[in-house]
Amino acid sequence: MPHLHVESKIFHYSGNVPLHYQAGGHGPLPLIFLHGFASAHTTWHDIAGLFPADRFRIFLLDLKGFGLSAKPRDNAYTIEDQAAMVQAFIREQGFRTVILVGHSLGGAVALRVCLETRQGEEAFTVGKLVLIGCAAYPKRLPKFFRRLKNPLIGPLLLRLIPARVMVRDTLAKVFYDARAITPERFERYLRYFRGKGIPYAMRATVKGLDPEARARMGERYRELAVPTLIIWGEEDRIIKLKYGHRLHGDLAGSQLKIMAKCGHIPHEERPEETYAAMEAFFDSEDGPPQ
Repeated sequence: MPHLHVESKIFHYSGNVPLHYQAGGHGPLPLIFLHGFASAHTTWHDIAGLFPADRFRIFLLDLKGFGLSAKPRDNAYTIEDQAAMVQAFIREQGFRTVILVGHSLGGAVALRVCLETRQGEEAFTVGKLVLIGCAAYPKRLPKFFRRLKNPLIGPLLLRLIPARVMVRDTLAKVFYDARAITPERFERYLRYFRGKGIPYAMRATVKGLDPEARARMGERYRELAVPTLIIWGEEDRIIKLKYGHRLHGDLAGSQLKIMAKCGHIPHEERPEETYAAMEAFFDSEDGPPQ
């Protein structure tokens, strides 16, 4: 069975904000992947090659401000802002039905897209949803993120702390199995922790995480009727498993897959197991999206 490879492309959001994505495959099932905070399209590279090219079309988006996408200083980095970008991308592709796969912050963006499209006013629908370690609810931010919000301390932190130190400390927290932190993976993350515009985008994203807005959003999850697979690492230290159970309770008919001895990024730490769970979920539904 042929497996896909991906190629980089650019989507111009609102005419003047170039957003990078990678696309591959020619099958009938379109999957749009949304990464988490301080990450990029590369987070999906371990799992992307497992998808058969004749069954799936996959799109690995770099959210605004991350990866190879533009990082304009427009202060528009909220979950709602990112969701609007994803909706525009889907409209541009002309899909009638899509599958969204979101990790951490990207999961919150995917949920927002679902809420925005549930009224039927969009030209497309979200047929299925996969949420991995999803940042679905407001929670106390880690100390480093809280400091980023400070207008004086935040910029200093990102200028003074070497990128290699930030990446080393971050990966130590998000992976349960330290063997997964290979030199290649370290360099993959390092590439997107430094560069022009990245400190601003990180700070703007953290400042845009409005707890009250996220709480109101969480109150609406029970309105959704999208078939959903929730995947969570049992040892997730970034977003605890209790939030996975809460989300499972709020999303009617959802499935919860818990991975033992796994951290915050199952699709990197355990890509084969993550793919197997997704494949079984897709196969359990009746037919491809039309």
